[in-house]
Amino acid sequence: MKFKKFIICLSSLLTAFVLLFVLLRLMGILIWVNGEPLDKWIALIGLIAMPVSISILLKKIKLNKKKESILLNIVVFANLLYLLGSFSVLSENYTFIKSGKYLSSPYVIHEKEPVQWPKDEYESKYTFYSSLNSFIYIKNSVQKGNQGLSEHARYRDYKVKVISGSLYITWTGGSIFIR
Repeated sequence: MKFKKFIICLSSLLTAFVLLFVLLRLMGILIWVNGEPLDKWIALIGLIAMPVSISILLKKIKLNKKKESILLNIVVFANLLYLLGSFSVLSENYTFIKSGKYLSSPYVIHEKEPVQWPKDEYESKYTFYSSLNSFIYIKNSVQKGNQGLSEHARYRDYKVKVISGSLYITWTGGSIFIR
């Protein structure tokens, strides 16, 4: 009996944690740990905890088995999609820009590449996250720029420069406005 109560409490707590994390992501807050966003680990926790928690909740509501099964399958499918999406967006789409001479705090930049072909002719959409502390980054702005900042930044081929009073990140393929 105590073990069952422990599982119920743990799955409820983990489900609340996952839902809070998803809410933070929707609000534009990125949690950055060891050079990657924390999304894939949260998605793994959600894949295990949320179906258990939803199943317990549905038994208390006393739905019929068919509706319970459909709702549980929807929750598992949504978690699976979130998990697959979080693994596909690994660190190659993210760039960590250190603070330095021109930047007072570090930035994380997410590059979303266009899906059109050929990719060379299109711009990427860059989302800038400014540092609140060493783990939490808040969405600052979204800019469009030439493709390739993430790839060049992995090889340290970027510079932060002031151009006519504005701050830019430049690399061999172009530049993008920061502020």
